[in-house]
Amino acid sequence: MTVPPAPDTEVMVDELGRLVEHESPTGDVVRLDALADVLVAQWEDVGATAVRHTVDEVGSHLELRWAGPPGTPSDVAPVLLVGHYDTVHDVGTLERNPWRVDDDGRAWGPGTQDMKSGLVIARHALAQLMAAGVPVARPVVALLTADEEVGSVSSRALIEGHARASAFALVFEASTASGALKTQRKGVGLWTLTVHGRAAHAGQRFFDGCNANVALADVLPEVAGLSDRARGTTVNVGVLRGGTRANVVAARADAVLDVRFTEPDESDRVAAALTELDVAEPARLEVSGGVNRPAMQRTPETVQLYERARACARELGFDLEEATAGGASDGNFTSAVGTPTLDGLGGVGDGLHTDEEYVYVTSLPQRAALLAALLSGYDAT
Repeated sequence: MTVPPAPDTEVMVDELGRLVEHESPTGDVVRLDALADVLVAQWEDVGATAVRHTVDEVGSHLELRWAGPPGTPSDVAPVLLVGHYDTVHDVGTLERNPWRVDDDGRAWGPGTQDMKSGLVIARHALAQLMAAGVPVARPVVALLTADEEVGSVSSRALIEGHARASAFALVFEASTASGALKTQRKGVGLWTLTVHGRAAHAGQRFFDGCNANVALADVLPEVAGLSDRARGTTVNVGVLRGGTRANVVAARADAVLDVRFTEPDESDRVAAALTELDVAEPARLEVSGGVNRPAMQRTPETVQLYERARACARELGFDLEEATAGGASDGNFTSAVGTPTLDGLGGVGDGLHTDEEYVYVTSLPQRAALLAALLSGYDAT
């Protein structure tokens, strides 16, 4: 493997700081579009051809392309790079959690780990190859989306379409806290149970009412019992809402469920069990929702991709482990359409989605060098 010179850590940290200080919460189209302008300019500087897929009230999903080496046939499947530039952090988060680098080499601020460090890493991997005159092994397509943090509702079809046409997908979400890549992720489903009862005055006509809160409470033990530790399935009753006032028999109650699963047939089992729930008349139960991210599977092809990444890491002087993640990413979508997918190629740190989010700055050039090695030397078919 030919290893180009590693990118400059200080340059990467400076770039990360500028991205972090540009707050970009999901749904803030003005801020997202302004950051998209910055990203397009940055990625065009490393040879990308950019296309913007604009969605009303969401922002722009960026499609960035690089040609393969000279003589590459037009029908050669590309490598797909997947990332996002929206964050969960509201505007104003920087006031209490400013961008900074501490004495332990940790960069702090909203979005440092999830996933603006990944954006910097991916861009500098391509810049590293371009500066060294090393071609990518096959064409590259990068998708930087604007709605990942709310389930990729408007970008899912774009991601899946490109994944089907790609040889493999590399997702530069954050690694684990120990630096491991992610070869498997749980799928995610969201369901809502809504019980309709009948309101009544709690003092004068109590027995004329039908308490939706009580009816919902009756089925919740059965719902919680759908979790299966051995199979990695969890059913979390995350939100309960019911009633309006203490002196009114509750006419409605809701439970919002978060379901996580490793095996696809487990989501089918849970879905079937939820639809079979019942409450005592005259209460009535409605069940809505479903799977919004399928499970990312640890397939033999994904393991092969991981082993290649591990070999590259060893040549670069470090070891690389693999892990299973309970959280989901757009890698769930690329994997579900049959594309070998390796996730967690972004920065090494911890605390994502909180004010304790940080990334180790030493991981930036290391991960960029790893991605550059994969892009230049791995020609999976």
